[in-house]
Amino acid sequence: MSTETQQTIDKLPPLVVMSDLDGTLLDHDTYSFAPAIPVITRLQAAGIPLILNTSKTAAELIALREALKNTDPYVVENGSAIYFPDPSFIHTSGSTAHFSGNDVHVLGARRTEILSIIQKKRHEENFLFSGFSDMEVSEVIAYTGLSESEAEQAMNREFSEPLIWQDSAHQLRKFEALIANHGLRLLRGGRFVHVIGACDKGKCLQWFREFYTRSGKPTPRFVALGDSQNDVAMLNAADIAVIVRSSHHEPPDLEKQSSVIITEETGPQGWAVALTQILDETLT
Repeated sequence: MSTETQQTIDKLPPLVVMSDLDGTLLDHDTYSFAPAIPVITRLQAAGIPLILNTSKTAAELIALREALKNTDPYVVENGSAIYFPDPSFIHTSGSTAHFSGNDVHVLGARRTEILSIIQKKRHEENFLFSGFSDMEVSEVIAYTGLSESEAEQAMNREFSEPLIWQDSAHQLRKFEALIANHGLRLLRGGRFVHVIGACDKGKCLQWFREFYTRSGKPTPRFVALGDSQNDVAMLNAADIAVIVRSSHHEPPDLEKQSSVIITEETGPQGWAVALTQILDETLT
C-alpha cells in the first residue's frame, strides 16, 4: 500500500453522524441546541461529519447551519434531497442537480411534479384539501404559529407539499393509493399530511453508505439519532441507532434489535450524552 493511499485511509472518519432536528438535536419546546455544543465541537475537531436529516426546507436551515457552524452535507424535506455545500463531494459522487445555487442530489420528487399530480387528482375526484401552494403567508402562520419570516422559509419548498386534509379518512386512503401510482407517498404528521416522492430518511443514509463503498474507501460506521416515527427508517438503517427520548410521545419501535440506545434525557441533553458515550468508545 502506498504512503499516499495510507494517508487517505487515515483521514477517513471512523463515524458519520446523521441527526434529526426537532425534538432530537433541538429542544422540542425552545429549539435550543446549547447542551449539544461541546459534542458538536468535538465532532468537528475529530473530522466526523454531522449530517442534518430533517423535514425542514433548505431555506429553513440556512440560519441554523450557520449557528451550528455546520458545513457538511444535509438532507431536507424528509429524505427528499441531499444538499452539498462542498462542490467536490457532489462531483466525486457523480450526481448532478442545482437548486438555489446549491449542488443537490434528488432522491424524491420535485415539487412542480407533486403539485401537478395532486391538483389533477383533486379536480378529478373532488378531494377536499388545502396545500401550502393554496395558502397565503398569513394562513401558514395561523396553522403553524411560525413568524412571518419562518413561514416564508417553510413555504419555500422544492420537494414536498404539506396538506391540510379536509376530507374523510376513506378519501385520504383513496388519495394515497392514487398518488402512489405516480411514485408519490404520504407522511402523516400532527397537523399536516406531507406529499413526497418515493423516499425516506433511511434511503439518504444508505446513499451515503453506498457512496463510500463505491469509492473504494473503508465504510465508516453510521450513527443515527432521532425521536419520532418518521426517523424509524433512518434509525433502522444505521449501524448504531440512538432514540432520543421525548417528553411528548413514546419512543418509536424499531425492527433493528442490536446497537440501539434509548436515552434517559430528552432532546439535546440526551443527544449529547449518547454521542459522548459513542465517541469515548470510538476515539479512545
